[in-house]
Amino acid sequence: MRRTVLTMLLLAPLPAQATSNHSPHQICHLRGSWAAVVMTARQAGLPLSGQLHLEKAPGAGTRDEILAAYEHPRFSTAPMQQRAIEDYRNEVELRCFKNQ
Repeated sequence: MRRTVLTMLLLAPLPAQATSNHSPHQICHLRGSWAAVVMTARQAGLPLSGQLHLEKAPGAGTRDEILAAYEHPRFSTAPMQQRAIEDYRNEVELRCFKNQ
């Protein structure tokens, strides 16, 4: 799983395109995708220190969102890991939509 996550992190479309030419819906969708990548790394056991660089991607979430992902528990079963990823994505998207 670790190799798959690393590949996903390298190939994931981080929301670098989140600019003024995107609708608020598209921006929140991109932020949700970014959050899923961060939580996938968390669930795979990748260290927090290796994820902090993601905040520098234009349009990416904040350092606080990266830290928040690592405050969530890490699960050992694939179904629970997937649920944590989906829940965190929805949490970030909800916050994004509420702030518009």
